[in-house]
Amino acid sequence: MSRVFRVVMVSFAHMHAYSYARVVKELEAEGKVILEAIYDDNLERLRRVSELYKPKRVYGDFNKLLEEGGVDVAIVASENAKHVKYTIPLLDRGIHVLVEKPIATRLEDAELMVKTASRRGVKLQVAFVMRYHDASHYVLMRIRELGKIYSITSTNHGKCPFEWFIDPELAGGGAIMDHVVHVADLIRWYTGEEFEEVLAFTGRNIYPELRVEDNAILLGRLRNGAVFSIDCSWSRPVNWPTWGDVYMHIIGERGAIFLNAFNQNISVADEKGFKWVYYGPDADRNMIEDFLSVIERDEKPRASGIDGLRALEVVLAAYKSIREKRPVKILELYT
Repeated sequence: MSRVFRVVMVSFAHMHAYSYARVVKELEAEGKVILEAIYDDNLERLRRVSELYKPKRVYGDFNKLLEEGGVDVAIVASENAKHVKYTIPLLDRGIHVLVEKPIATRLEDAELMVKTASRRGVKLQVAFVMRYHDASHYVLMRIRELGKIYSITSTNHGKCPFEWFIDPELAGGGAIMDHVVHVADLIRWYTGEEFEEVLAFTGRNIYPELRVEDNAILLGRLRNGAVFSIDCSWSRPVNWPTWGDVYMHIIGERGAIFLNAFNQNISVADEKGFKWVYYGPDADRNMIEDFLSVIERDEKPRASGIDGLRALEVVLAAYKSIREKRPVKILELYT
């Protein structure tokens, strides 16, 4: 990259923000970007992250950030329901935005974000980081060898993140909203097909006090007739030795391929207990570097706002299916 981008981090509500900020600081040390500013509506968190990452400017007032400008790229990692609140004004001021997944919690918000980016001629990318993991990208390179895809079985499990993730207003839902979008996006990416119909079920909550679901399974069909399942949950106990998993078993007419994206780890036991230490690719860095290159070359993001919208459709169809106890076609969301 020949251009030095001025980056603003917008909220550290989502835990992934810390990894994104780590990448920005690494790129800053290499002279590729400047961490121009940090904004957060939680002033205590703002104080902590500002001391940790040392941006040039600090804001507890989003409007003041917008007024003073001086940034090229924003990374939005707020609570899910606030994505639209921050992304639209940033896009309107010509700032390219990388927004945490899910793109939004409502279809109309996601559509507005996509339309605003198009109208302003700026890039809107959704943080579907699995598209930047070496293992999942390898599957993309080999998927055509399978011929016609018949079925995809997938999982995305993890620990319950608690905090705002279990607030139905801020998160927009529970484990379905949190975990389905990643795998739904990979299914679209691998097959090139859109989702046709979703049937979803929730089980008895692992944490009965939650107001959102912490486990669910989705079944459905793509428009070409291929079937899929997504098993999503916050089923891992708090002392589980790793963050989560993304697993897929793809069956085609000429064979099958398995993806176990976070299997690259070593087992470590010490006085602090037992854990798995991940040594695989740095997908967060791959994603952020690629987004900056996309801006510089004026190309389409690998995971665009439209991709975020399509994954959100699957989530909202699943919730409708649970409420109405029946299969739901994606087209019903628009009627």
